[in-house]
Amino acid sequence: MLRVHSYESMGTYDGPGLRFVVFLQGCNFCCLYCANPDTIDPKGECREVSMEEILEMAVSEKPFFGKRGGVTFSGGEPTVQAKALIPLVKRLKEQGIHICIDTNGSIWNEYVEELFSLVDLVLLDIKQHNAAHHQLLTERSNEQTLKTAKWLQDN
Repeated sequence: MLRVHSYESMGTYDGPGLRFVVFLQGCNFCCLYCANPDTIDPKGECREVSMEEILEMAVSEKPFFGKRGGVTFSGGEPTVQAKALIPLVKRLKEQGIHICIDTNGSIWNEYVEELFSLVDLVLLDIKQHNAAHHQLLTERSNEQTLKTAKWLQDN
């Protein structure tokens, strides 16, 4: 089960082509300029959704986004739910659907590494390269985000 805040069909800002965007609940940052502040609280307004339900919605929208578009997981911070996302991403890939993760890159564990290795595109949102400014903007360090950028570059 995934904690889903909301969906957007026909999204055009969250990856290439037309996207079915799944906004997941929960974020470890508290950015001053957050575009989705209602997704920060992991227990905020959301519903528990099964992998099958999301898969069914994505497959039903596949004719609209075709080969150029796909599904984007955003948030909140999707890597908060990386372990639960892995089987869903595998199923979506079996359906030939392009997968994008929109992340702040601040969470790293074996599940995040596996998730990143499965998806087609990672939109890494480096909030601020300067460590002190990043801390002011997000209330968190940018150290892991920069390590994630390096991992993505190398892999």
